[in-house]
Amino acid sequence: MKMRPITAIVALTLLCGGGLSAQTQGSFLIPQVDEGTTRVAARGANFLEIGVGARAQALAGAYTGLASGATAMYWNPAGIGSTDGLVVAFSYSPLYADLDIKHTYAAVAIPVFGGALGVSYINFSSGDIFRTSEDFPAGDSPTFGPVFDYTGTVLGLHYGRRLTDRLMVGASGKVIQEGLTDAQASWWAVDFGTMFNTGLYGLSIGASLQNIGNSAAMTGALTKRRVTTPEAFPVAQPVNYAVQSYQLPMTFRFSVVSDLMGAPDALFSPGSSVGMKLAVDLNDAVDTDLQSMVGLEVNVRQFVFLRAGKKFVNERSDEDFRSFSHGMAFGGGLRLPVFGRALSFDYAYTSMGELQNVQVFSFELGGN
Repeated sequence: MKMRPITAIVALTLLCGGGLSAQTQGSFLIPQVDEGTTRVAARGANFLEIGVGARAQALAGAYTGLASGATAMYWNPAGIGSTDGLVVAFSYSPLYADLDIKHTYAAVAIPVFGGALGVSYINFSSGDIFRTSEDFPAGDSPTFGPVFDYTGTVLGLHYGRRLTDRLMVGASGKVIQEGLTDAQASWWAVDFGTMFNTGLYGLSIGASLQNIGNSAAMTGALTKRRVTTPEAFPVAQPVNYAVQSYQLPMTFRFSVVSDLMGAPDALFSPGSSVGMKLAVDLNDAVDTDLQSMVGLEVNVRQFVFLRAGKKFVNERSDEDFRSFSHGMAFGGGLRLPVFGRALSFDYAYTSMGELQNVQVFSFELGGN
């Protein structure tokens, strides 16, 4: 297993807002009217912002209004409202090339209670990172061991329902945890979503509000220590570090989708054997500036799919370290009929500039 401590720590710093505070309190950044967002990496469980599913990732995340099947539980829980049978999805992503950081998603949904009920699981893992300390700056601590890893998990329960032939709504409840073996934080959160087909030339819209939850701080053995008093008869006193609480990265997603070709009400060539969808998303998270995504999907007889997309991060002064290729994505997939259900295999590649790339492999049984 490859271990590159410096680059892994850089990537984890970008991903994970939660952590242990120093013993002394640092200064706070005060937002200014003429400045952009100053809360980047200042939220807990930032791995929640990593998308799932190769189809969505190949569209650069422009998926809120397209979400369907078992991956919809992450993007927009309303998307499972169209489920007409058992759906199962699995997605695996080695993040940032060879940094040994992995992201895994698994989900299942079934029709029930007039809609669909689903369960999802997300696991984020940093891989092994060399552990150092004041007493053992070269590592190999006999107390904690030579390496550690940083993990994040999410267990979600989701429900989506079709209210009319054009409107679907959904909601999710999630339990979230991240941290080390001896220092972890836990949250609960809810998501809400809706999808609406306008009936006008294949135009539909979708929206979701995600990660509405509590604040939490790290707890565990690493947040405590014993300090010996300097008196004549010294006593080891337990001391807790000043640990800061963190909120979740609450996010609002809005999407507009157009069926350009293929669908019965498509803008051009309705009923064609070649289908084409264009999706444009806006992503407004509490810890980022407003981001936009655009994705294009082409299919031939709903059998072969080609996809491409671009994410615009829109952070101030990012032109100094992000080229236009950063956030560009592409991919494709196959959809095969198996015992009356669709079996999909998909792949996505996203260019991440200095962090190299993200690749996603996924399959889904029974999706739309």
